Amino acid sequence: MTLEHAGPDAPGCQARTALEMLSRGTDRLGTASQAELVFTDKACSQDVRCVWHGMTILLRAGELESADEHLWRLEHDRRGWWDDHVTLMRAEHAMHAGDLVGSRAALARLTATALPESLRDLALPCYLEVLVAVNEAELANQVLRQHDFDLLQRKWPTLYPLLLAVRGWLHLISGRTEQAYRDLRKCSRLPATEVAATYSVARRRGVLALAAAATGEHEVALAAATQEYEVAKAWRSHAHLAWGLYVLEMIEDSDQPSDRFRDAIDLLELARSPSGIATVCYEQGKRLLASGEHSKGRAHLLRAEKSARRIGDAVLTEKIEKLLCELTNSEQRTPLTMQELRIAELTQNGYSNKQIADRLVLTVRTVEFHLSNVYRKLEIPGRRALAAEILPSRLN
Repeated sequence: MTLEHAGPDAPGCQARTALEMLSRGTDRLGTASQAELVFTDKACSQDVRCVWHGMTILLRAGELESADEHLWRLEHDRRGWWDDHVTLMRAEHAMHAGDLVGSRAALARLTATALPESLRDLALPCYLEVLVAVNEAELANQVLRQHDFDLLQRKWPTLYPLLLAVRGWLHLISGRTEQAYRDLRKCSRLPATEVAATYSVARRRGVLALAAAATGEHEVALAAATQEYEVAKAWRSHAHLAWGLYVLEMIEDSDQPSDRFRDAIDLLELARSPSGIATVCYEQGKRLLASGEHSKGRAHLLRAEKSARRIGDAVLTEKIEKLLCELTNSEQRTPLTMQELRIAELTQNGYSNKQIADRLVLTVRTVEFHLSNVYRKLEIPGRRALAAEILPSRLN
């Protein structure tokens, strides 16, 4: 490292300029071009902090191929003291490229053995990000308990927004919604220039919206989700736009198939994001099943399952397998007649037997007879169990 260069704090530093452009969030391609200068600038290219900033900004901009080329050159450089720094950058690239299994393995090692030891502190939130992304809440909580969060905050003040964002996200998937809301609310108010390119900080408004919705803070949820989507539109990244659409849809708590989800899936295909595809296809698949569109629902769930397996998300894979198994079982039962299906649907929608009889011009006794057949064919005890059943589509 040259003595004349003081990293991102140096006057005229290419990495600092790229960080400032990123914080404005309105020129993705221009910011990526500025980040490229880090790797050709004589001073920046010799400073590991500048190189890390340049790399994370390229990843944030979706320039995965360019980032991969720079990583290849760094991996074949003989600066041995950079080895673990480059491994960390490669792990972050793997996460953005959808190789969460590889990223997770590399980061697990770095949190334990990286040199210099200060690099372990940076690897920790990155490792937690990957664990949270694949729903490994139990392991992530265990890792978090093994480290002194307050000490990390004092040692690395610039990392504080990242630490809060990751911990808040972990609280959310662990069901600790109030704690998630507090962490993410605090995180959203902090300047985060030094870590603005990281995965969790870039999405902190959206995660705040989900946490706020879960705690009943609906005005905060709507404001944060709207801001996230507006930021995504200004940045114009496929993956970020898809995330913005997903958050807007999720805070509405609807059970109907969604055009936002459909558009998000298309964007995630362009972004080549298996983790995003797994999540959004799962949510859309559930809604399609609930609305009776079983063929489309199955297709979405199978697509979600393939992506969930690829990224190593055992929790989501299990949920999808359970839904697919329930769907198969319902289709293999003795089929309901058209009249039985109509009555079962109305029962699920909260109609009483008398209301169903009036609507279909039947006697209450006839409705009771058909419901008895429904319960027998579906192998369920009664009305309450019917509410949770996936009924076959009348189109089928």
